[in-house]
Amino acid sequence: GKKEGEIRAQMIQDIGALQREFYIIEAQLNELASQRQWQVILFKSLNEDKLARNIEHTDMLTKLEQQIATFHAQQQQNTQTLNEVHTSVADIQMSMVDVKAVLTQGSPAHSTSSPTRALIPANTHVFHGRDILVTELVGVLVGGSQRHICLLGPGGMGKTSTSLAVMNHPDVEARFAEHLRVWVPCVKAPSTALLIDTLCTSLGISTKSGNPFSDILSVLRTSPPIVLVLDNFETPWSAAEGQSEVEQVIRDINRIPHVTLFVTIRSSSPPCEELPWHHVNLRAVDATAARNIYLSWHPKGNEDPELPGLLELIGHMPLAVTLMAKFAASTGLSAEDVAEKYKTLGTAVMGHGLDAKTSMDICIGLSVNSPRMAAHPEAFELLCAIAMLPAGTSYKTLFEWWARGLDGRLGVLKDTSLVEQNGTTIFVLPVIQRYILHDSRFSKQVGTSMIESACRFLEAHASDINDELYKSHSAAVSAEEGNLEAVLLTTPENQGTQDGFLLHVIRDGFLLLARHQQRRSARVNIIEHALHLARDIDDNILQGDLLFCYGESLNRADRNNGCKQLEAALDHFFSASDRVRVAKCRLTLAFATAGQADETFERCQEIIMDAQADCEATGAEGLAARCLIYLGTLHFRYRIYPIALDLLTQAEP
Repeated sequence: GKKEGEIRAQMIQDIGALQREFYIIEAQLNELASQRQWQVILFKSLNEDKLARNIEHTDMLTKLEQQIATFHAQQQQNTQTLNEVHTSVADIQMSMVDVKAVLTQGSPAHSTSSPTRALIPANTHVFHGRDILVTELVGVLVGGSQRHICLLGPGGMGKTSTSLAVMNHPDVEARFAEHLRVWVPCVKAPSTALLIDTLCTSLGISTKSGNPFSDILSVLRTSPPIVLVLDNFETPWSAAEGQSEVEQVIRDINRIPHVTLFVTIRSSSPPCEELPWHHVNLRAVDATAARNIYLSWHPKGNEDPELPGLLELIGHMPLAVTLMAKFAASTGLSAEDVAEKYKTLGTAVMGHGLDAKTSMDICIGLSVNSPRMAAHPEAFELLCAIAMLPAGTSYKTLFEWWARGLDGRLGVLKDTSLVEQNGTTIFVLPVIQRYILHDSRFSKQVGTSMIESACRFLEAHASDINDELYKSHSAAVSAEEGNLEAVLLTTPENQGTQDGFLLHVIRDGFLLLARHQQRRSARVNIIEHALHLARDIDDNILQGDLLFCYGESLNRADRNNGCKQLEAALDHFFSASDRVRVAKCRLTLAFATAGQADETFERCQEIIMDAQADCEATGAEGLAARCLIYLGTLHFRYRIYPIALDLLTQAEP
C-alpha cells in the first residue's frame, strides 16, 4: 500500500475537492430557493439539469465517504492533523446526508405534486381601437372548426394585448375552461429544444418517457378542445438554426384536430403558411383610439391643441402613444414640446425601461438585432434605404433606383416586420424610421449612396417641356418628389467641394428637382437649401442658375423679390460671359417686370430687345423666336394690337 503521508496528502486533496463541490451545490440550491415562482416554472428544465448534474456526483461522494471513514478508524491515534481531518469528515458526512435529502426532494423523477398549467394573463387595462377585431377573432375561436389564428405586425402594435382581450372574452371563457386556455411565452425560447421545454412547462407536463415532445402530443391528444397561445413566436421561428424543426413541431400539433394555435409574431406572414390560419396584420389604430390611449395615461393632455399632430407624428402606434403619454405626464411638457424632443432625440424619449413594453428602443431593437437580421447584414442596408423614403415607394422604383442589388433582402425585412406594404407601396413605419435614422445606427455610406441615387433618378428624368417624354418623366418625378426631397435634404453641409461631390449634388440633384417644383408649385425650400449649400462655391454659372431658378419660383407669390433674384442671376451670367444664359434671364426678367406698376413699357421693351440681340449673336434661334413672342405679348398687354400681331406672326416657325 501507500505510505501514510501519501495517503494523508491524497485524502486532504480529495476533501478539498469535495468541499468545493458542496459549495457549488449549496450556491445552486440557494439560487433555486431564491427564484420567484414564475422563474422556477419558466426555467424548470434548466434547474433540473443543474440538479441532475449534481446527483451524478453522489456515487463518487458515497465511495469517498466510505474510504475516509475506513481510514479514520485505522488512524484514530495519529497526529493532530488527522484529528482535524476527522472533524472535516464528520462535517462532510452530515452535509452529504442533507444534500442527498434536498436533491432527492427536488428531483423531478420523484416529484409527486400535480403540476399546474400557465394560465392566460389578465387583460391590459388600457386597450382601445381593436373592438371589431376582437369580435372577429372570438368568432373564429368559438366557431367549432379547427382554424388557427395568427396576429402579425411589428413590435408595439398591440398583438399581445389583442390576444389577451380575445382569450379573456366571456364567449371564449364559456367555450374553453381555464385550464384549456394555455399561455406559452416564447420570448425566452430561441431554439426548438427550449420551445418544447416551454410547452412542457406551460402544459404542466413532467417528462417521464424521455421524449418530452412525445409527452406533449400525448397530453394534447387526450385533452378536450384546447387553445395554445404562442406569444412572441418570432423568437424560436427566426432563430439562426432549426427553423425546419420548429416547423415540424407546429405541423405535428396541427394534426391534432381539437388543438387551436393562437400565434403572435413579428412578421408579415404566418409560420407554415399552408396551415388553416386566420391571420391579421395589425396596423396602427385610428386617430380617435390613439387619442383615447394617450388620455388614459395623461388626462391633462385633453385640452392640448397640438395633441393630434404629435399622435400623427408617431403614426398612431399603440406602444409609441403609450410611452409618449407617460413621458408627457412625467415631464409636464406640452404635446408640441414632446414632439420637438422626439424630433431631436428620436425614440430614446419613449421610455427607459428594461423590456420591450417599457422602452421603444428595446422593442424595435428586438427585431433589428434578431438572428434573422444578423444572418443577412445587407438587410440592414436595405432597411436604412427604405427608412430614408418617407412616402414609401414601389418595388420597381426601389430596386431599379434606390437600392440596386438588394432586392433579395426584402423578404428578411418582411419576415421581421420591419417594413410594411400597402398595395404596391413599400414603407417603414414612422417610429421605426426614426429609430433607424438615428446617428448612432444609421449607415452614412447608405446615406451617400441614396443621395447619388436621387441625382441619377433626376438626371434620367430631366426633360424640356417640348420633349415628347416630358409628360411621363414629370409624372415619375412627381411620384417620388417627397422621397427625392427628403433624401437630398440630408446632404451634409461639411461635405466640402474638393472632390466635386457637393457641386454634383447641387447641380444634378437640387437644381433639377427645384426646376420641376417651379413648374408645378410655388415651393422654394429645395432651392433655398441649395443656395445655402452653395454659398461658399465660387462658380458664377452655378450661382446664376440657382438664383435664376429661385427668381422664377418666387415670381408666382412675391414678384418684387423674384425680380431681385433674377437681377442677381443676371450679374453672375455677365461675369461668366454666358450670353445664352444672359438672354434667357433677360427674357424672364422682362416678363416679370412687365406686370409691375412702376415699370414702363419702354423699360420692358429695352430688356427684351437686349435679350434678342444676345440671342442673335449666339445663333440661338429658338431663343430669338421666344424674344419675338415676349415682345408681341408685351405690346398686347399695352393694347398695341397691330404690332403685337405682327411680332407674334414673325415668331411662327
